[in-house]
Amino acid sequence: MQPRKRHVLLLWLLFCSGVAEALEPISTTIAVGMAAGLTGILVKYRNIFYRFHECCRPEWISFNETRLKTDLESKLFGQHIASRIILKAVSGFMYNNNPKKPLVLSLHGWTGTGKTFVSKLIADSIYAEGMHSSFVHVFSSTLHFPHSEHIATYESQLQQWVRGKVINCERSMFIFDEMDKMHPGLIDSIKQYLDYHVKLDGVSYRKSIFIFLR
Repeated sequence: MQPRKRHVLLLWLLFCSGVAEALEPISTTIAVGMAAGLTGILVKYRNIFYRFHECCRPEWISFNETRLKTDLESKLFGQHIASRIILKAVSGFMYNNNPKKPLVLSLHGWTGTGKTFVSKLIADSIYAEGMHSSFVHVFSSTLHFPHSEHIATYESQLQQWVRGKVINCERSMFIFDEMDKMHPGLIDSIKQYLDYHVKLDGVSYRKSIFIFLR
């Protein structure tokens, strides 16, 4: 331990005495060199981290129009008109770097008509992890909001949840299943996020996607 104390004392003498003035250009050069080296290491580590851990970056979120078009044509049967409308809506939105409002899709149909499947195809064309992406959020009326007497609590929780997820990633996707069973008050609580707003309480929702399944 004694040698270490002498080293500390020596450094103190160098920087707190007249010797420091003579060595200042050298010490500054060393400090700058160390900072540059450290920055390079951090950037390299960050790039490695982004490659293996899903982040809100183009490496993980990038629209593949060809994939969506091919999937809709080959996997969704008997829905040619819907396929064209969906492809046009999603493509136009994703290629717009400054949309005026979020993309809102409302898919109607009987059970088994492919509403949930279409949502999956859209997610697969945007997120590298598809429906398993941490930026894709699915809500089920009967599962997440089962008790009408707790509607006020659900409204507050849903607003906080949506806001928090968009703060984390502006390219978030929200899928609401069984909309026909959702309490009207709950629907009203998120309407503010779907309209033309530059920002709401400092948060922009304009690059998010909301899909409602009925």
